[in-house]
Amino acid sequence: MGSDNSPLLAQALRIYQANFHQKTSKVLTRGEVAGSTRKIYRQKGTGNARHGAKYAPIFVGGGIAHGPKGIRPANLVLPKKMRRRALSVALLNKLKDSELSLMKGVKEAPTKTSQAAHFLSVVGHPKRDVLLVTLAPAPSLFGAVRNLQGVTMKRASLVNAYDLLAHDQVIMTLPALTSILTRIKGPTSK
Repeated sequence: MGSDNSPLLAQALRIYQANFHQKTSKVLTRGEVAGSTRKIYRQKGTGNARHGAKYAPIFVGGGIAHGPKGIRPANLVLPKKMRRRALSVALLNKLKDSELSLMKGVKEAPTKTSQAAHFLSVVGHPKRDVLLVTLAPAPSLFGAVRNLQGVTMKRASLVNAYDLLAHDQVIMTLPALTSILTRIKGPTSK
């Protein structure tokens, strides 16, 4: 699969986190603040510093001088081979640290929240973030775990290196693991 490749994982995590960030914050400059443009007081003779409009950045309620503009830069992209490699390294790290558990399939999975909580306590869930990975959507399992704190459920086709590293424990079905391993191998050449 792959050896420990910390620089690649660091780069992958940085790109995933940067793309999660919305970058939508925007502030008003002095030209965008609504209000009068009247001079506050005359230029000379008051003993105070000279000022123009009351919406200058120096005043409370004025515009912001160098704030965020709300312009979202293009998303950062991790090349496909690097994505696969990062997923491979993250999976290998989980395996090395004994943080990866396997289930035969979704049919043996709990369907009630109390059963799911008991199942996760047996696997070692307390005080941990758990990622459940299935091959296909499993509404009964999702219904059982959605109210449990610290439990996330994803399909194998949507799992990436960030998901694996962000959770303390990963529980996968065998078909989901097979699907992820096929994704890591990439297209087979003929």
